[in-house]
Amino acid sequence: MSGYKKAVWFMLGGIGTIAIFAASIFITSMFMGSIRPPSPPEGELMPYPFGAIDLEEIELQDDSKLEESIARSLAKDKANGKDMPRSYDLLALSGGGSNGAFGAGILCGWTAAGDRPDFKVVTGVSTGALQATAAFLGPEYDHVLEEIYTQYETKDIYRRRFPLLLFSVDGINQTEPLKKVIEHHVTREVLQAVADKHNDGKRLFVGTTNLDSQEFVIWNMGKIAASGRKNALALYRKVLLASASVPVVFEPVYFQVEKDGHKYYEMHCDGGAYAQVFFRGFLLDFEEALTESGFLTDETKIDLYVINNGQPLISNERTNVAPRAAAIAAVTINNLFNITITSSLFRMYVVANRFGVGFNLATLDEESDLFLHPLDFNKEKMQRLFDYSYQQAKDGYEWIKVPPGLDPGEVYEANNRKQ
Repeated sequence: MSGYKKAVWFMLGGIGTIAIFAASIFITSMFMGSIRPPSPPEGELMPYPFGAIDLEEIELQDDSKLEESIARSLAKDKANGKDMPRSYDLLALSGGGSNGAFGAGILCGWTAAGDRPDFKVVTGVSTGALQATAAFLGPEYDHVLEEIYTQYETKDIYRRRFPLLLFSVDGINQTEPLKKVIEHHVTREVLQAVADKHNDGKRLFVGTTNLDSQEFVIWNMGKIAASGRKNALALYRKVLLASASVPVVFEPVYFQVEKDGHKYYEMHCDGGAYAQVFFRGFLLDFEEALTESGFLTDETKIDLYVINNGQPLISNERTNVAPRAAAIAAVTINNLFNITITSSLFRMYVVANRFGVGFNLATLDEESDLFLHPLDFNKEKMQRLFDYSYQQAKDGYEWIKVPPGLDPGEVYEANNRKQ
């Protein structure tokens, strides 16, 4: 065969290979891609799924109101002959993936220090949502925090999909392993323990992002646990999974809603896509809640503790970016998450001061080299981060009173807050 004919056959072979590759992608997209369940009609307002809070109708949802929570706890204390509480401690846990080892270490070390509070309200987003149940239930669940953030590896959290599927699926990675982790740690016994604390007046909230409505959704986890519904455990687990499902990186989670006799499914993902940490005003208005309960507010001290599981917030380190779309996109997304945590902390700081609540922040030191890539679940690295923060808390953590990076004019004077 002549050299010309060989070249032609070689070219045709290359074209054929490309055609086969393209066809395989098309076939994969057609038959193996993600299929969305029936979605809500576009442009229509939909009811919230059970357990989710409509912030515009919060006054109508007794199980989510601070006043109702205070009334329950005061009634219990009175029935048990206890003095009325003189302080209320609140906890907010942020996102941060594998860096949740930082928050886990803080909480466990705080227990070892002997002065960890029994939190009145706990909130969590993303990895903070995975921590929130154990933090809410107290020190006897510290072993759960330590296990999750020192004993699991990447393969125990997510599984990469076949490359050809990436053109057609709703997430780069499958979260079946994470589902099993949640199922292992959130049992019926745990659900009952959450329900018991909810009935005593404590509150646990988790945040997700509704991608269809582009809305941050807050879930009353204690209400779900105490509901007695047959699907309560499954729904509780599902909310935790949704809150930790980073968009694009993980597949989204669907929640059923019903309107006019028709069932639809809303797409939810990581709450950190909207807010990396949260504590809204309706959870902080203790003055009104205590007044309605007939309790003297001037004798009450309230503190909000925020644990940032993300990277240090202020850094002057220069890292040159490669002139590639992927590299630029990665830096941009990282900056957006930094902006999200910064704005979330500032919002909480302002709202806390408005309601006379003390602001306390724990975050990884700026100069620390222990920060992990959020999706890198390396047991040895997480163990080092856990041990580091554990020791800091055990020795008496020095809580930061003002979010990093504020201008002087943005800082509240201490005398503007209740002491």
